[in-house]
Amino acid sequence: MVDVALRVEYLSRAEAAERCRIPVSSFDKLRHDGLTPEPDARMGKHLLWSADTIDELLARGGTEH
Repeated sequence: MVDVALRVEYLSRAEAAERCRIPVSSFDKLRHDGLTPEPDARMGKHLLWSADTIDELLARGGTEH
């Protein structure tokens, strides 16, 4: 049996915004307004979202309702 670790791709605010094809300032406004998912992780003061979380957000139409 081979032990396979799942790798999660984490995105910074800037990377998440880029994946959404919007400026970071727009991503921050959407986050402030509660229209983006909560971050999946934190590294120090940095917020991180998994690529899957952002992809799921986009698949649902782009904002949390």
